[in-house]
Amino acid sequence: MRTEEEMVNLILNVAKHDDNILAVCMNGSRVNGNVEPDKYQDFDIVYIVENIESMIVDLTWINQFGNRIITQFPESQDLYPSELEERYPILMLFDDHSRIDLTLISKYKLSEYLAEDNLVKVLLDKNNLLPDIDSPSDSSHWINKPYQKIFDECINEFYWISTNVMKGIWRNELIYSIDQLNICRKMLFLMIAWDVGHKFEFQINFGKNYKYIPDYLETIKNEELIFTYPHLNRNEIQESLYRMIDMFDTSALSVSKKCELKYDKRNYSEVKRYIEYKK
Repeated sequence: MRTEEEMVNLILNVAKHDDNILAVCMNGSRVNGNVEPDKYQDFDIVYIVENIESMIVDLTWINQFGNRIITQFPESQDLYPSELEERYPILMLFDDHSRIDLTLISKYKLSEYLAEDNLVKVLLDKNNLLPDIDSPSDSSHWINKPYQKIFDECINEFYWISTNVMKGIWRNELIYSIDQLNICRKMLFLMIAWDVGHKFEFQINFGKNYKYIPDYLETIKNEELIFTYPHLNRNEIQESLYRMIDMFDTSALSVSKKCELKYDKRNYSEVKRYIEYKK
């Protein structure tokens, strides 16, 4: 695997020799001082360009980065609808296991890009397009403090989807049931994030898909969380749902007190009866 210095030099050399590339920025974990570095980190790179179309009409220039074992062009796929305007991601994994997640962004979208993320490090700015940027910060990824409406919606979503979990169990549609269980888990993660986030005055980043949450939980709570991941088995899925309810209610009550929000779990007593939760 190439070193970080080798990869950055390569990324910059490609940019320096292409007049269409005006600036280079790096985002993600490699510029986040709160993340422990490891060899699996991607190089999240942005090329600010004069003209995107001229760069994607012939993509052979990306061969300069090395021998790729797999490449993805999300904006060219039929599998998922195109969502970006004047942006073009190119995801590359190389035979030495280095990875570059490169995004081409039109210079006309520069201000929009800079407003999205504070984890930005400028590597190259040929024409002084970029403003002075303070030290990279993950503040744009901090968990937001909940307010009453979003708090209520999280609770409502959790319990509404819980009925789908049970419906799948009753019908023996276990793939559907476990898929719905994962939606419940997203709401559980959000509630736990609010609960833990209060301790840090909501100046905390739990990472993509809440991947850092286990780092902030006591051992017993981590074990409880692990037990919410069942096999494709009726009893295990049902038990996992009930464990989630226990954790969710505990966290929701804690969040309501810490953030001065209203929550009466009795409001969902009939739902619990419907899904045969008996605690």
